[in-house]
Amino acid sequence: MSILQDRFSKSFLEDIIRKHYEDDIKIMDTDVTYVVPPGDNYWTELLRIVVSFSTKKNRDSIQSMAMIVKSLCKDEFLRKFCEEMGFFNTELGIYSKILPMMDELKFFKKVAPKTYYLPTGLEKYIIVEDLSALNYKMPDRQAGLNLEHCLLAVQKLAYFHASSLVLHEKDSKVIHQFKNGVFCKSDMFSNLISIAYQETLKLCKREKELQKYYEKMTALPKNKIYNLSKRDLKFNVLNHGDFWCNNLMFHYDANEVVDDVLFVDFQGSIFTSPSFDLHYFIATSPRLDIKKQHIYNILQHYYKAFVKYVKILEVETSVPSWNDFEKDFSEKALIGTCLSVMYIILPFFKTNKMKTASVPNFIEHGEEGSFRHHCYTNSIYIDEVKFLLPFYDSLGVFNT
Repeated sequence: MSILQDRFSKSFLEDIIRKHYEDDIKIMDTDVTYVVPPGDNYWTELLRIVVSFSTKKNRDSIQSMAMIVKSLCKDEFLRKFCEEMGFFNTELGIYSKILPMMDELKFFKKVAPKTYYLPTGLEKYIIVEDLSALNYKMPDRQAGLNLEHCLLAVQKLAYFHASSLVLHEKDSKVIHQFKNGVFCKSDMFSNLISIAYQETLKLCKREKELQKYYEKMTALPKNKIYNLSKRDLKFNVLNHGDFWCNNLMFHYDANEVVDDVLFVDFQGSIFTSPSFDLHYFIATSPRLDIKKQHIYNILQHYYKAFVKYVKILEVETSVPSWNDFEKDFSEKALIGTCLSVMYIILPFFKTNKMKTASVPNFIEHGEEGSFRHHCYTNSIYIDEVKFLLPFYDSLGVFNT
């Protein structure tokens, strides 16, 4: 049992449930398990707590309440990296400030799990509702999303972005605090970029279809990666910042038709161009055949939904025209390029689940059979790169 598991006493859990049910409760049983196996989560420790209890109003009826505890990873290297990047404080800001403000909007759509506990002192964990208990499911990250899931995801994203404009108009300081994102400059981040970049060059040399991109990749202005999440000069929204399929939980109706999506993991949230989330999503989440056929269908669906929600929410901020929006997406193509081939995002996401899958192992071991070696020799990832590099080339990313 971890130190984190030991923290949750019976009285602590009773306080959480009592506030939620507004009644005295009696805990009958508690089950604590790890949520995610090795290879599915690289930055945090996730625990699931399922509590069986009865209320004072109905002692004969046993109810259950499931919650997720998210904390910094116990690995010393990863804790230091997350602290350098400001991941925990960013997510805490979303759950403590942004989501409660969105809850009060006159037109409200649920975008994230309910919050059950936020730290008031030095604790580094957050407790939220367990969406899997509500029949929300995480998709297969290797397979990717079909078009129906993609459209639902960007439609909810459009609402999140539009809602952030309302909050910005009410109190810009609340939004402006989100300025780090996943491209925050740090020594550890720079090291990851350097390793991933060299592995990408090796991949371009190995694969005949990618050899023409070797010289183009070497000419990319690598220092610009640290500017990718900076505030745009023209138009900004609060981005989720880590918007890919493993941070999306989908709900299905009785006929197994997807009908809702909620977001988790707001540790990379950033106030910048909406193209950031969209490039992140396009690079990482749709199935490859969907990328090849429907990128602009997904973008158009997002834009139409965004304009709709801006009107419903009575946003006063002027929004870009479709032409300006499309132009911005093209101009921000370096975001997608970095996510897919210059950073660890897409290689990690498309690799098989391995017991050795971790950031420290990626950094320390590059030999054949290692986790890093598998990341860049994985056929799923290579097929993605064979499509994505020409796509970003068509947007002009190598013309800079």
